[in-house]
Amino acid sequence: MGSSDLSGGGPLQVSSQRLSEGVYDRLVTDIRTGVLRPGDPLRDRDVAERLGVSRTPVREAIQRLERAGLLDVWPGRQTKVRELSDDDTTRLYEYFGELCAMHVRFGMGSGDDPNKDGEPVYEAARALAGADEETWAGSFVGFMEKVAAYEVSVRGRLLEDHLPLMSIVLRRPPEIAGDRLRLSADLNSAIERGDIDAATDAIRALFGLDG
Repeated sequence: MGSSDLSGGGPLQVSSQRLSEGVYDRLVTDIRTGVLRPGDPLRDRDVAERLGVSRTPVREAIQRLERAGLLDVWPGRQTKVRELSDDDTTRLYEYFGELCAMHVRFGMGSGDDPNKDGEPVYEAARALAGADEETWAGSFVGFMEKVAAYEVSVRGRLLEDHLPLMSIVLRRPPEIAGDRLRLSADLNSAIERGDIDAATDAIRALFGLDG
């Protein structure tokens, strides 16, 4: 499937200052939903024509997608949606498990700001607890999206950039010793009672990491 099949149709309707962000968001959506699949080529000229923008914001978006681990780029040759080997996926499971646990600890653990509203995080945790095996991966990424938005810091922005790749990795959830749905319920319970240690332990267990 080529880049001419980008979803959404029609030119982007955004201000010039946000064109690169708009292209990035569109391409992330296409990669996350499978419109653009691993190994598919991504040509800046085709993307620019499809979205009705110049090639400059497309190139900027492609650079950001490469930094986020979603593309393999060979300058002057070709750009493709990244194909993950089994070894890549195994290493990324461990990385994302530690990353998500850290963000919950530092993000939700800084609840002394009275202007912060944690309800979106609690709602996402409840949704995760109610997920089934088919919807678990999307629900978990949705939960971490709320954690990233809650944690208004450099860490939060870095987590946000990692979420698209994590959503792809979790299409094949890691093998774990425990019950994924039970652990998700444990995570929700820990978040509700403010037990950050138990919440981070549950997240690490969800990724098959030791205690």
